[in-house]
Amino acid sequence: MSMFKFHDSNFLNGFNRPDVVATETMSNGYQFKIVDNNAVAHETASDVQSGDGYVMMNIIDKPEVLNTDDFCVKAGEYVRAFRLKDFVGLKVDISADLVSDAYSTVSAGDYLVGRSEADTSGTMLWKKIADPSSYSIYLEVIEKTPFGSFTVDLDGGVVPGGYLCEIKAN
Repeated sequence: MSMFKFHDSNFLNGFNRPDVVATETMSNGYQFKIVDNNAVAHETASDVQSGDGYVMMNIIDKPEVLNTDDFCVKAGEYVRAFRLKDFVGLKVDISADLVSDAYSTVSAGDYLVGRSEADTSGTMLWKKIADPSSYSIYLEVIEKTPFGSFTVDLDGGVVPGGYLCEIKAN
């Protein structure tokens, strides 16, 4: 279902880039870099480590979408791009389908970072790592939550849950 949101947006006072164009079909929570106003996957782990990553968080503005599982932004459409380093210290809710690791293997205290083209698949998703010291920006899992596990969605809700994370910086 790919859901990503700020945990408490009551004081959210951050900048987003509404002029960024998707280069492939994207869902909320996908992470990427911006090249010439285009959202593209990080080429290497070094790209991700630099900390200049963005995350997509669009409003579902397509009236034909009846199921959140069907919401995506197609190549050529605009995305709302939020630079993660602008939100260090804030908490985010992220659904488990945005993380390439199995839900059962991610626990509180684990670290999530963006994937890259070097990972060959799911290049805009997130992955678990053991040591975030070489990453400028990363997510620390605070707790597992039911975020994203809705039984009314496609196939009876195939997302097992989600994570409450804090955006951290080195």
